[in-house]
Amino acid sequence: MITKYGATTVNEITTQTDNLVFNDGEIELSIPFKRRRWWQINQKLLYGLGHVYNDLCAAMWFSYMMLYFQAVLEMKAGVAGAMLLLGQVIDALATPIVGILADKYSTKKIWHLIGCILVASTFPLLFVRCWGCNMSENLSYLSWWMPLYYASLIVVFQVGWAIVQISHLAIIPSISDSLQVRSELTSIRYMASVLSSLTVYFITWIVLRATNYSKFIGPTDDYKFRDVSIIITCIGITTFTAFHVFFKNRSTITKRDIIPEISSNGKNQNIEDGESTHLPGASQIFHFLQMPLLYQTSLLYVFSRLYWALSLVYVPLFLEERLSVNPNEGSELVASVPLVLYISSLLFSFLLKSKINNFGNKVAYFIGSLLSLISCLWIALAINPQASVVQIYLVAALIGAGSSITLVSSLCVTADLIGPHSHQGASVYSIVTFADKLVTGIAVVAIENYKCNDALACPQYYRGVLTYACGGSAILGMLSLSVTIFVSKSKVFS
Repeated sequence: MITKYGATTVNEITTQTDNLVFNDGEIELSIPFKRRRWWQINQKLLYGLGHVYNDLCAAMWFSYMMLYFQAVLEMKAGVAGAMLLLGQVIDALATPIVGILADKYSTKKIWHLIGCILVASTFPLLFVRCWGCNMSENLSYLSWWMPLYYASLIVVFQVGWAIVQISHLAIIPSISDSLQVRSELTSIRYMASVLSSLTVYFITWIVLRATNYSKFIGPTDDYKFRDVSIIITCIGITTFTAFHVFFKNRSTITKRDIIPEISSNGKNQNIEDGESTHLPGASQIFHFLQMPLLYQTSLLYVFSRLYWALSLVYVPLFLEERLSVNPNEGSELVASVPLVLYISSLLFSFLLKSKINNFGNKVAYFIGSLLSLISCLWIALAINPQASVVQIYLVAALIGAGSSITLVSSLCVTADLIGPHSHQGASVYSIVTFADKLVTGIAVVAIENYKCNDALACPQYYRGVLTYACGGSAILGMLSLSVTIFVSKSKVFS
């Protein structure tokens, strides 16, 4: 039997322990009959519910926060960008701390619950006007009070968001050592994310259509964003409550303890790198930090997330920019186009759920990056202010396909990297996801700082952002993939 980092091949120990169910520290014999299989399917679906509220918040945060700050609260573009950067920096700083603490103290579900409570207590307030910030008042204190108020909420919200993200990801390796199961759970998690985002855009579209119709988003539309945030918070609280009540995660600590016992009663196992399983947590993290594959995987994830995040942030702003030229298209376009984007993303994530193992994670990542690049070229060459809305919807579908494929495949590569060392899963995921928070925040601030003060001076600024910033992310992802493949082949031949 050979166990090594970055490989989740089922081996003798895995085979012998697959028929054991670890639930709350108790060991039961798993009998493979139909009822047990239905139980496992239900558990996988319940696992997907655990990140729904985070995904609902992320869709609102990236798609409408900048629009809300600039168009409704009338913040300057630089200040609004600084608010998003603050959130990304706090998220990035909290991520490694949460990863280390979650592996060392308590259970992943306890950390998950703490994060959900922090998110639920702060996120709805981000889309409610701050106290004393009435539209009719143009007082000097608003220049510092408004950013201070929302910055305080953002700090707590992003800490809670990071806790939920890392603890939920870390549950994947603890459920199974099988790469196929981990890929399926990752796909289910992403499908839940897509459905959550679809829900946000659908609710936003309904609210914009059902309330007083307007051609532009302005200060009088503040109550619309408030209503959307309250609705998705109610949905989010329901889903994470169901996750904590019904989802039962098996204990990986008990599994590690029983492996030597099985070995002594059965066959002789030759563990090459598996000895690190018994090392202290700090030593295992240091072992991971010495692996070039960890940083190569991080780059794949960073550029896939950067493309996704920039698309979410700037598609609504691009559409608002377009409405200044074509006001008859209506403000609900900022909801219907992202809705199409996520419908496409959902379809492709559903396809990946069963096909990703056939293609391989790296091939899938390349295909996703290629689709992402094509969408950016389409925007640059054909989506001018006179282009038909049909073209915009087609490009949105292409963006959704590319982002879903790259995100799912990069997370599958990460799960494979963790291998059988699920007790260090939170730490590894925190390392992999650390850089994308900072990179995204810095990118948004840079983009906003380069924006013209007079919109007439650069009427298609956000079209250029979607072309060059998102296209650059796709190209960098493909270059990172090429380096990863080249290094892997070099090791094989050496």
